[in-house]
Amino acid sequence: MSTAVTWTVMSILNWSANYLKEKGVDDARTVVEWLLCDTLSCSRMDLYLKFDRPLNDGELSVFKPMLLKCAAKQPVQQVVGSCEFYGLKLALDDTVLIPRPETERLVEEAIRLAGDMRKARQTAAPQTAPAAETDAEAEIPAFVPPAEIRILDIGSGSGCIAVALAMHIPEARLIALERSEDALKVLERNIHFYNLEKRVAIEHRDIREYRPAEPFDMIVSNPPYIAGREMPSLETNVSYYEPRMALSDEGDGLSFYRLFAEKFPEWLKEDGSALLEFGGAAQTSALTEIFSAYERRIVRDYQQDDRVLVLRKKQAAAKET
Repeated sequence: MSTAVTWTVMSILNWSANYLKEKGVDDARTVVEWLLCDTLSCSRMDLYLKFDRPLNDGELSVFKPMLLKCAAKQPVQQVVGSCEFYGLKLALDDTVLIPRPETERLVEEAIRLAGDMRKARQTAAPQTAPAAETDAEAEIPAFVPPAEIRILDIGSGSGCIAVALAMHIPEARLIALERSEDALKVLERNIHFYNLEKRVAIEHRDIREYRPAEPFDMIVSNPPYIAGREMPSLETNVSYYEPRMALSDEGDGLSFYRLFAEKFPEWLKEDGSALLEFGGAAQTSALTEIFSAYERRIVRDYQQDDRVLVLRKKQAAAKET
């Protein structure tokens, strides 16, 4: 890319998209749009409204290194240092897993279940306000806040799940469990950005050593579920640039689920639920066997593949039937 010519938004967009296509980058035009929006601090719509706007030397000096990184198959989210997840902008780098759209299905289902918990509690134990001392006070119904919903996010990474749940479930109080010191920096940054420090507590600990003080209403996790033998077959932008410990358990991809099946009876309240992302239909049968002691339900992703396993204790589910 020569700086001797005048590069407008549209000319650099077209040239760069073709360049990335030649390098084998998927969805090349979208990637370039993302880079230009970051370089120019504008929206995607602005790119096309100001398509004849020339880029100055300073902007080109920012854009060109990012383009070369994407040409080397580094994910664009890492290059610009942020991503979109469930309508939220999150910081990230190469120490955390890039949030996938499939994980949004877990968040959607968790939010729905939290609403069910809220309604069930209101029906089972309606709270009454203290008696009013004056007629004026009697006209104004007292506000009774809903009971807390305690949620554990195992392997929080960037905090995408924890932040999304905290933002959409007002009564949620979360523990974000993460063992990677590097990932903790990204997690802390995202929690701070959304001013959630009072509602999301970070614990730096390996799940194998974790001992909760009390059980949870809900447990969520997107654990490493890629088998070690499958890692060489992954695309370069995943296997090389994303943290291996967040992708694979270095075994058969099921070791964390076996641990969860062992621990969840103590960690979940009797009417609590667990939501676990997993690797699709190829793992469904094995997970059904691992969690045979639980009431199970599968939630499919946007491509209609099995993606989220929803668990409840059988005795809790039986009481509702």
